Amino acid sequence: MAEVERQFTDIKLSVPWGHVAARTYGSPTGKPVLVVHGLLDNAGTFTRLMKYLPKELFYYVCIDLPGHGWSSHFPSWMILDIMDYAHALYFVLEVLQWKTFIYLGHSLGAQIGVIFSVFHPNRIEKLISFDGILLNPTNNELTTYFKNASAFSVKVYHEKKSSFTREEILYALKTFRIGVLNSEAANELFERAVTEINGKYIYNRDIRLKNHPLSFMQTKECQKFNNMLSVPIYLCIPFHGIIFPYKELTFILETIRIKTLIKVIYVDGNHDVHNNNPEKVAPFVCKILNNDYSSKL
Repeated sequence: MAEVERQFTDIKLSVPWGHVAARTYGSPTGKPVLVVHGLLDNAGTFTRLMKYLPKELFYYVCIDLPGHGWSSHFPSWMILDIMDYAHALYFVLEVLQWKTFIYLGHSLGAQIGVIFSVFHPNRIEKLISFDGILLNPTNNELTTYFKNASAFSVKVYHEKKSSFTREEILYALKTFRIGVLNSEAANELFERAVTEINGKYIYNRDIRLKNHPLSFMQTKECQKFNNMLSVPIYLCIPFHGIIFPYKELTFILETIRIKTLIKVIYVDGNHDVHNNNPEKVAPFVCKILNNDYSSKL
C-alpha cells in the first residue's frame, strides 16, 4: 500500500472549559470519523497511519484530549477520571455538529469511546480499537485511587514546570511508556507534546493524568458497562501490547463476551503499533471503513 502526500488542517473547537485542538484529514463532506489517542499522547500518534487511509469519502478529526497536546486543560481544581473525558466528547461533537460517526481509538481513547457509547447510545456507528477495551485488572482500592487523584490535583495547582532539551524530550517519548516508540513515531508526537521556551521545552500534558489507570472502576463495573454495549466493535490486539501478553486480561476479554464484538485481529507489534508500524494495521482499518467486515465471529 503506497503512502500518499500528507495533507491536513489544524483546527480549534470551542468547549466550555476552553478549546479542543484537532488535526483533520480528508473531505469535510465525507463520512465523519473521530480519532482519539491514548494516555499522555496526542493527535500526532495517528499522523503516520493517516497516510494510508482513504481520504475521498471520509473526514477524520484527530483530537488532542483535554490536558494533552494543544488542547486546554480541565480546570485545575478538578480531580480527573476517565468519566470526565467520556462526558467531554459530547461538547466536542456539539461543535462538530455530528449526530453519528465512526470512532477510532487507541488504548485510553478506545475506553473513552466505549463509555461514551453507553452514555449516548446509537451515536457511534462502529468502534475501531487499538489495544484498548474497558478493563481494569489492577482493581485498585477505591479510597486510594481518589486520594491519589486529589493529591495530583493539588500538585498541578502549585506546579512549576521543568524544562528539557529536545533530545531529552524525544528520549522520554520513546522510552518512558508501556511500549517503546521508534524515532519516527516519537517525532510525530513531539510537536504537540511540548511548548518551546528560551530554547528548551516544557511538557503540555496535565500531571493529573499520571493517576494510573485514570479510572475508579474495578472489573465488575467494567463488565457492567461492557454488557450495555450496542456499538459494533473491531479490536486490534498487538502481540506485545497490553491485552495479549497477560493471561488474566485475555481471560477477562473472553469472559466478558461482548455481544457486539465483530472482529478481533492480532498483529505483530507493541502497544503503539499503529504509530510504530502503521502499515501493519492500515489494511484492517481500511476494511472496516469500507464495510468489508460484515459477519460476526
